[in-house]
Amino acid sequence: VLILCFQAKLTLPHPQAWHAVRRSFELEQTTAPQEKLHLITDCMHVTSEEGEFSFVKLPPVRSTSKHGAHWMAPGGGGSAEGGTDPEQLLDGQGGSGGGSAVCGVYFVADPDQTIEVTMKQVNVDCRTGGLMAFVDGWELNGQYFPGERDHEKPLELRVQEFCADQPAGAGGPWGSAAKPVGPVSNAWVFRSSQNAALVQYRIPERGSFVLSARFHHNPKPCNIMAEGLAPYYMLRNYGQRRNCTLTALFPAVVSIVAVEVGEINESVRYCERPRMEDRLEVGGSSGLDPSYQLVRASTLCGRSRGRMDLDQTILCGTTSVRLISSGRYSNQAMVTMRMADETDLQLATVICEM
Repeated sequence: VLILCFQAKLTLPHPQAWHAVRRSFELEQTTAPQEKLHLITDCMHVTSEEGEFSFVKLPPVRSTSKHGAHWMAPGGGGSAEGGTDPEQLLDGQGGSGGGSAVCGVYFVADPDQTIEVTMKQVNVDCRTGGLMAFVDGWELNGQYFPGERDHEKPLELRVQEFCADQPAGAGGPWGSAAKPVGPVSNAWVFRSSQNAALVQYRIPERGSFVLSARFHHNPKPCNIMAEGLAPYYMLRNYGQRRNCTLTALFPAVVSIVAVEVGEINESVRYCERPRMEDRLEVGGSSGLDPSYQLVRASTLCGRSRGRMDLDQTILCGTTSVRLISSGRYSNQAMVTMRMADETDLQLATVICEM
């Protein structure tokens, strides 16, 4: 019996060993999961995912052979015989970030989310014409979403440009100008006001960047970029003097389910008077900003007493529902939106030049 007790005593671990094991286990459990890495290959990269996004551009390599000198893209991905100017390989036709083309990573999240972008590494040389910019919203062909009249910030505060000079002789694709995230790195961190954000970049010669995207809850969404997946969308002004817009970049069938705009003791009616400050506009346009050249299908105000289901087919490149508020009322509208198909052509309410 004494021998068995002695052996059992020897097999018990020391109390300090238990603490060491527990601390190691706790550290393992609190380790942050590794972010999903996305490689950017298209000049217009549209995504609704979180994670890390990486882009690298290297200049073409000049090689010589018995057939003469020629230019070859890194990795042997193409050549131009007979001493062709290497800029022809970088004219924006062969992939992301080519030549002086301006490319972008377009983020769209859920309607009740905002987007936070952290530039983890930046190696874009300002001296060679390289430039990056964060846009609070989207930009296409010089127009912005949300429109300049509908956003709470002026345009000069929504577009923030930056770049990083690459010292001469810096080795590797990143160079020494890359900015890792850390307490002393002064990393660039940006946050959108709505569920749409854009990172633009122009890299004429060589450069690279790595960014991290995170989505956060937005308790009071106003402007919404529709991805076409939500069962319905809510537009609210929360009693403030502001305009809120729901925009989709495709021809769509818009159904107004319920409306409370302006005087609540009045039934829903068409409000075409220009002095009507509180109204709901439905229409389409060829550009991204609905406040310019919007072809209106209808303008509504009042209060619905039940489900309306007022369907309108908007055959335009951009479909928008715009809630305009004076601040005197708490306006809101419930809207559904789906992509239009061939069966909707005969019932088109608005047709734009595509």
